[in-house]
Amino acid sequence: MKNGKKSIFALTVAVFLLLGLFSGIVTAEEKITKTGLVFGNLPVALSDEWGGYSVENFKYAAEKKGVEVQVLDSAWDGNKQLNNIEDLITKKVDQISVFVYTPEEAQKFLIKANDAKIPISFENTKLIDKVQGDYLVNVACDYAETGYLAFKYISETYPGKKVFYVRGLPGMGIVEEYMVGIEKAIKEFGKVKIDIQRDTNWDTKTAQDVTTDVIASGQKFDVIFANNESMAVGCYNALKDAGLVGKIPIVSTGGGPTGIKLLENGIVQATVAVPVSLQGLYLFKAMYLYATQGITPPQKFIVIPQSVVTVNDLDKIIPWQPSDALIDMIGGLDSWDTP
Repeated sequence: MKNGKKSIFALTVAVFLLLGLFSGIVTAEEKITKTGLVFGNLPVALSDEWGGYSVENFKYAAEKKGVEVQVLDSAWDGNKQLNNIEDLITKKVDQISVFVYTPEEAQKFLIKANDAKIPISFENTKLIDKVQGDYLVNVACDYAETGYLAFKYISETYPGKKVFYVRGLPGMGIVEEYMVGIEKAIKEFGKVKIDIQRDTNWDTKTAQDVTTDVIASGQKFDVIFANNESMAVGCYNALKDAGLVGKIPIVSTGGGPTGIKLLENGIVQATVAVPVSLQGLYLFKAMYLYATQGITPPQKFIVIPQSVVTVNDLDKIIPWQPSDALIDMIGGLDSWDTP
């Protein structure tokens, strides 16, 4: 009988220990997944590789810190994106981030957020001295640096060659920034210049059309600089149709999963790799530290690093897919003591 009582007592103790352990696990899990914070994220289009990967990294970091993210896709519709911020304001989210192409667009969102007294942050386009109002942080690459790096590479790799610049659409502030860097490189190195220039809608079709037209006109060029990798594909298609593949190299910008494939397949010979993954992570980090500790970023404008990459040094590319390693790269999410 005594042995039976001992067995019951031991079983009871074990049950209580297990319940206590389980309770501890639930408590820890609650700390991870329930902060009560809700961030709104407004991409220009989730179908866009650049914006899509930024959102993925933003959400990855948010999950680590237990922040709910409401992503409202505007699918390239500017009016819908403006309506989406109204939706987020109505829902009283804690903070809002917006992917914008122009300072003029950013100003509209800024006014709405400031009126609602909701902190707002921006990505993709440099806004310093170009907007009026209060915003937490602006994270983007420096497009002037992108243009500079591209033409530095072209100057060093194809000196004296005729360059055909297949540009994106002016008026958004992006190609204008590119030109600042391009002109700096041309002046500094003096080995190439823009011999031919055509504008596009930033897409494959219009890039293919303008390249086809230039080839048909008989104008000669030796190397193409395309403003993004989608455009580079259009340029390549036109060269292929004209039997010029392998004779005219293409340099572009991007460095995401698509860009890596283009390098591996010989469609582009070099690209200025811009890790948009860090854009999304820095954006979340700034918003999270401000929401939880009232800490503002050390800089109003956080610029993400860039480098020229060829098929021979793909290991230099910072991945666009989210990971803990990328979070470590920005110094974690808990302070601005970055490495």
